[in-house]
Amino acid sequence: MINGYCEEKYIPVRKIFEDYFLKQEEIGASFAIYKEGKPLIDLYGGFKNKNNKNWQENTIVNVFSATKGIYEIIISILIDQNILDLEKSVSYYWEAFKQSNKREIKLKHILSHQSGLYRFKEKIVQEDLLDWNKIINILENQEPDHLCGEKTYYHAKTHGFLIGEIVKRTTKKSLGELISELLSNKLGLDFFIGTPKNQLSNIAFLYEDRTETKISSEFNAFNNPQHEINFYNKEKWQTAEVPSINGHGNARSIAKIYDIFVNDLILQKNILLSKLSIKKCLTENDNRIDESLMLPIRWSQVGLILRGGWLFGKNKESFGHNGWGGSLGFADPILGIGVAYTTNKINPTMESDQRIINLLKKFYKIYN
Repeated sequence: MINGYCEEKYIPVRKIFEDYFLKQEEIGASFAIYKEGKPLIDLYGGFKNKNNKNWQENTIVNVFSATKGIYEIIISILIDQNILDLEKSVSYYWEAFKQSNKREIKLKHILSHQSGLYRFKEKIVQEDLLDWNKIINILENQEPDHLCGEKTYYHAKTHGFLIGEIVKRTTKKSLGELISELLSNKLGLDFFIGTPKNQLSNIAFLYEDRTETKISSEFNAFNNPQHEINFYNKEKWQTAEVPSINGHGNARSIAKIYDIFVNDLILQKNILLSKLSIKKCLTENDNRIDESLMLPIRWSQVGLILRGGWLFGKNKESFGHNGWGGSLGFADPILGIGVAYTTNKINPTMESDQRIINLLKKFYKIYN
């Protein structure tokens, strides 16, 4: 049932992971912790689809907003290369953006969820998310809900379109193309925004634990359009680029990315970028209640979550991004590790997923 690698002292962590499948808390999942390029834990197991096909070493799955953390590392690289500047107005890169009272919005305001463009104000459907030009036209013409920098609202679905359009206009490449070029191809990893057709057979089918949730009638960051699990299992979704929420990857690849990133910070390896640029990108923005999530989220200047509680392990210096359903990736600069969890059994609540927390608590207890 469970495959992969686990250092002997972490066998109790493996046992917790294994129990998830025995107790049917999981269908298919992967969990990895890497330190300086080497695995401490790299496990996977269960089933990837309804035909009871086993979850393989290279199985990938939609990780939803955990995707944001990966493209925010790409943004950090572009900042390091002086292609992007956090203090520049978005309209410097994207002239049409300045209309509808958006002239003052800076790159850092969008990245750290302070731009006021956290939702779509007009009704859209899932199919609209596959039409890049339509979404960009909506955002160009939309007025922000508040003055930039004044409030924080998590940009659940708009974030990747806004950042992706800035990237397209500065590099002539999409976020998906840059992830393939600067991360997946360079490092030999399985992570994609816009999954290539030759990888489609590796994608795990998503299953949702249905719970009745009260949907607000007012359009907010999450409900326009509402999550629709059947749509996310379709090829047209998997091959499209919807950067906020449709990255496909596995725990090994995500953990390796964070491991390299954090060791560029603490060991100054410069594999992806310089220590100075990482420190700038990890600088905390205003610490206030995020009014989309109604939680005191600490956002860095590029949109990585800082001090994420046990979801990001024991050390408050850790940073990363989690996603709807239970997937996440983070780096712990105290231990110098990259950590990730991916799953196809979707936890539909907005609460911290206990599956990863149980594994992390056991890991940190053994490590220390």
